[in-house]
Amino acid sequence: MRKAIALFLALAMTLALAACGSSAPEAPANTPAPESTAPGAADDAAPAPSEDAGKTIKIGVSTDTATTVFRKVELMGLYSAAEAAGNVEIIELCADDDTTTQYTQFKSLIDQGVDVIVCCAIDQDAILTAYDYAQAAGVPVINYDRKVEHENVFFTAMYDSYSDAKQLAEYLISVDDGEEHTIFLTVGSLADPNGIARREGFQETIAASGHTNLKVVEIMTDWDVDKALTNMQNALQVYSPWAVANVSAHMDGSCYQALEEAGLKIKRGEEGHVYYTSLSGEPPAVAYMEEGFTDKIFVIPADTAGGAIYDAAVKLANGETLESDTFYMPTFGVGPDELEAKSDEIWTVKYADMLG
Repeated sequence: MRKAIALFLALAMTLALAACGSSAPEAPANTPAPESTAPGAADDAAPAPSEDAGKTIKIGVSTDTATTVFRKVELMGLYSAAEAAGNVEIIELCADDDTTTQYTQFKSLIDQGVDVIVCCAIDQDAILTAYDYAQAAGVPVINYDRKVEHENVFFTAMYDSYSDAKQLAEYLISVDDGEEHTIFLTVGSLADPNGIARREGFQETIAASGHTNLKVVEIMTDWDVDKALTNMQNALQVYSPWAVANVSAHMDGSCYQALEEAGLKIKRGEEGHVYYTSLSGEPPAVAYMEEGFTDKIFVIPADTAGGAIYDAAVKLANGETLESDTFYMPTFGVGPDELEAKSDEIWTVKYADMLG
């Protein structure tokens, strides 16, 4: 299994970089979508099963970015299951965070004859035209990582971003001493439903807690590490935070750099320590906890998504009915004293030798 995953990571990196480095076909201006009938909520029917039982199933993947390890780990199970099956081909394209490219890549995947498209949408509104196009072509869509509402979406593999951010808030509430405190909350892209849900989950939990002594200052990031750094540096010119709640651990480096520049990167248990908690469990999260800085991480088990995506994709390609339309990756918390005991559950640790 570890060999298959290692092969996947190498292959995925090659495919993603190649796809992001090449130019996608231009989006046709006002091009009408094909007139074929697509599967959708109107009749709640999946595509009719192929008469060729031995055919190769083609799964198209449209991912938003090639820059995060998290995305690759989410698809590990998809690639390893396809390799084991032998008759499943995966065509992966990376949109490099460009919505127009993602639309044109949908067209490219459909032109290549895919049976189903697995998509991590860059923008929940901008992607709808691509989903319409796939529906008209009779190609069902599976969301992964981000939920997009559309009648041609038959399955979503994701995490509960609202509840995940709620856990960050609940942790900080649990260590609140009742004094007046400022919390820095990183906020992701508000074009991303996860960005919206994490912001709401944290803010609403703090507001409902009765801990009126806790003031939340938002650090806008758009999921961008440079923007996170700049905006946190600016906030530190005005506020001295008691805690930082980072809604995506890939930005931990930016947050800690800003804290260090302000003289506030102080280890747990030492005077002046700033409480720090982050979500997702990407490599920086574990590293900063091991080094003695981070107080609590909340790990999204990204490696659980791929198998669920594979099962749904194959069933849809074969015209089968899905038993469920959603798979949630079950997020769990890890404190410093639990890091070793839970190492087999933390994907960053479990696949450390493969992730580099």
